[in-house]
Amino acid sequence: MNAKFRKITTIAEVALVTFVLVPYLTLGVNRLFPHFESWQTDTLGFPFPVFVYVVMVALSLFVILLRGRKLADYGIHFRELKYQLDIAAACFIPVVLSWVPLGMGVDHTTWSGAIIMAVMNVGLLLVLALILRKKTPLPALGMAAVWVLLWPSELGGAQSPVGKAIVLFLTYALFVGFGEEILFRGYMQSRLNEAFGKPYHFFEVPFGWGAVITALLFGFMHIGILRWILGSSTEVALAWGFWTVFGGLVSCFLREKSGGILAPALMHGLPQAIASAAMLFLS
Repeated sequence: MNAKFRKITTIAEVALVTFVLVPYLTLGVNRLFPHFESWQTDTLGFPFPVFVYVVMVALSLFVILLRGRKLADYGIHFRELKYQLDIAAACFIPVVLSWVPLGMGVDHTTWSGAIIMAVMNVGLLLVLALILRKKTPLPALGMAAVWVLLWPSELGGAQSPVGKAIVLFLTYALFVGFGEEILFRGYMQSRLNEAFGKPYHFFEVPFGWGAVITALLFGFMHIGILRWILGSSTEVALAWGFWTVFGGLVSCFLREKSGGILAPALMHGLPQAIASAAMLFLS
């Protein structure tokens, strides 16, 4: 197959999976079971329907296996677990600090807020590259993250404030974090790397156009195309999509550095999970 044609068809494949199959399969299930969305929010207590993230994971795994590839080839594995967790631990505080503007009331859906968040994520990318170049493990932070994850489990039922906090925590840490990372940094980035290769280096970490295209498509998703197809919103959030490209580059870098999706998934979901759960007690 011609190399240029292979690149074009690979981009078309990942776009088809992400922007056609994921939303329309989710929509089909929602139409087949009319009360399924309300069951997720009203009965289970999720802040929004999370089934779309289940579809993201299921379709990613299906396509990978359909192509006869191993999940580990796409970063979905627990190899070198300590190494991956050390990377996540070393990145935890810088990632949390990068979200401070949102905690201070910056609106990430406006252009002024988007520019602030884009600058924060560019700075975060450079900071993480410098930290990880020295390969400095910070296991204490990893233990802190585990403590935050496990601490609420003993503190209340599903309808209590703590129970609601647990649901919020799981929404972002599990569904959003792992759902989006398995799709984008697992399936998509790895698939694009197969076509484009990784001929460049950023702080000694090899990368290629696969990471850049993945970040761009990640930003495109946040403009609102999935929300529009699923009928949850007709708003076009160009500013949100803009700064999310830079957040996507951070996750793409962590994917290449760690060799798996565990570190980017934790860094994607944990800060949002902790902040969302904590706000129930601080508000």
